[in-house]
Amino acid sequence: MSARGSPVALVARRRLLLQALLAAPWLGSSARAADETEYPTRPIRMVLPSTIGGTSDLVARVFADRLGSALGQPIVIDARPGAAGRIAVENVANAAPDGYTLLLANNGANAIVPAERGAPVSATAFAPVTMLVRLPIVIAVTPTLGVARLSELIERARNAPGKLSYASSGVGSTSHIAADLLFHRAGVRLVHVPYSGTSAAVRDVLSGEVPVLFTHLGTIAGLLSSGRLRGLAVTGDHRMAEFPELPTVAEAGYRGFEVTTWHGVVAPAGTPRPIIERLRAALLAALDLRQVRAQLAALGMEPVGDTPEQFAAALAADVQRWSEMLHASGSAVR
Repeated sequence: MSARGSPVALVARRRLLLQALLAAPWLGSSARAADETEYPTRPIRMVLPSTIGGTSDLVARVFADRLGSALGQPIVIDARPGAAGRIAVENVANAAPDGYTLLLANNGANAIVPAERGAPVSATAFAPVTMLVRLPIVIAVTPTLGVARLSELIERARNAPGKLSYASSGVGSTSHIAADLLFHRAGVRLVHVPYSGTSAAVRDVLSGEVPVLFTHLGTIAGLLSSGRLRGLAVTGDHRMAEFPELPTVAEAGYRGFEVTTWHGVVAPAGTPRPIIERLRAALLAALDLRQVRAQLAALGMEPVGDTPEQFAAALAADVQRWSEMLHASGSAVR
């Protein structure tokens, strides 16, 4: 019998095979740990739940290059609008949890939609990284409408039920729900004209085709400053530093009314914590830059920068809050 086929050799080979099998999980863990340490090694895709030119795009433009520079890899913006953010949300929720697909989340797609019964994607489908900014909705009109205050708009709508129309960035968007809640509170009816994105809505309001607009302040900041659109009120709980002339809806006569939106970064659930922390550190470093804070202020946005745990708690609370608000008002994301 050859040495290779001897009983001693066979036992030795079996022992080596067993050792290799036992070592395999450890080797796999080592490989994963190495991948996490080396992350990222290729471009990162950031999915937007709205069109280019909308608020998500504005936020992405502020942070994407700086995030890419900090990580040493480009950030590829992938706009996937439609279905009140569901398309983008589902795309990221089903992506590999490896840190190479991120969602620029907002409370429309990630809180209002999950608050609606039967929402296809739960908030728990994501690993929060950090909330970046908060901002209010602004109520604006074309100057040709001849309305200078929110109370005048409400009175005009009350005297001509269903004759005035307003634009939003889409059915189920934060701007749509904010308008619905306000008009329900005021007891008036305006016709909702939903658009597939903010840019198209702004265009038609500027032309006078639709006289009223609900949108995020950042998307029309320049138009308000130039007088091409007239702001009536903001839906937050305080006036914005860059637009102190705009009262809150509460100041305009509807006490307790507050609707704000936020934008933050989330990854698919199961993304390793070291990758989450690497992303968060890079985003917080960008938030600390004076130039970034100046850009955000000019867009009517206020910086946040919290922990994944704080972001998760805020998201869960927002889903609960919107569920209660939608139920109380009879609104629905549809």
